[in-house]
Amino acid sequence: MFSQRLDRILHEHNEVERRQLSTVSNFNYMNLDFSHGAVPQMPEWIFFKDGSIAVTKSNRFSYVPEHTHSFIEMNYMYSGRCTQYINNELVELHQGSLVMLDKAVPHRISYTDEDDILVNILVQEHADITSMFTMVPESLNVISQLIANVGNASTLHDNLIVFDLQGHAVPTNLIEVLIEQGLAGRPTVGRNRAMELVLSALVIELKALISKSVIDFGNIQAEQVAPIISYINRHYATVSLVSVADRFGYNPNYLSNKLKKATGEGFQELLDRRRLIEAQKMMNGTDCSNQEISEAIGYRNVTSLFRLFNKYLGATPDDYRSKNRQL
Repeated sequence: MFSQRLDRILHEHNEVERRQLSTVSNFNYMNLDFSHGAVPQMPEWIFFKDGSIAVTKSNRFSYVPEHTHSFIEMNYMYSGRCTQYINNELVELHQGSLVMLDKAVPHRISYTDEDDILVNILVQEHADITSMFTMVPESLNVISQLIANVGNASTLHDNLIVFDLQGHAVPTNLIEVLIEQGLAGRPTVGRNRAMELVLSALVIELKALISKSVIDFGNIQAEQVAPIISYINRHYATVSLVSVADRFGYNPNYLSNKLKKATGEGFQELLDRRRLIEAQKMMNGTDCSNQEISEAIGYRNVTSLFRLFNKYLGATPDDYRSKNRQL
């Protein structure tokens, strides 16, 4: 194990665990409807306040009802064991097991006890995923492809990969460094980028440790537009459809259609979502005004920022900032 400090942090009882231990029942702290209709989706905004990678601990002393996400989830069995049902298929995890789930995969987790420590590493949809893999020898191996595929609306999302890290010191140390960074208190400058680099190194190590995979992306066009999306993500404050089309040698209308066909979203939607992510980071991590945030993400006036938040979050920037500071 990486450190006594990490071990202590992971074994401490949090508020949800204390509640579940005392009531011997599941505490539905997100107020999701697990009883009626479709399988509920975990709300993304709760997790990604500090960057595109988040780390949480699965709450013990109860089960986790069936749910899905809009982001990649990696479950790492730090200690003990647990049973998951992924797409209704039983998957047993032991210490050192890691399962990587695509965003639409329904899964539930059976009861976990005191020493059954399961850690969740989450990778946000529409983050600049491709920038994480500059160190990966192949342009896209099956692991990085699964992660890069998360924001693609036109491909399948039933994918999962199971790894066995037991007895492999390097990937075990890397994943526990990632966990310790993610569970650290208030984020420091550059922490998210450091976590991205550790994740890149981990992807290289994991390729040889796959024990099971269910992969069907169903779309080969995503790889072709990956450099374009990466460019948009890096230059979100200054790019336009015309400037990106010119850089990559396309007619603007053709480029927008190409992006739509490969990802399910056109140029403006991809740009909007990237700007939204950056605006959320600034609201959660700085005291910048709405005007300052608007200018930083490429808007001429604050009205555009209000339209962005209303379109994708159904809230004003001020409502979002206030709600997140209460959590």
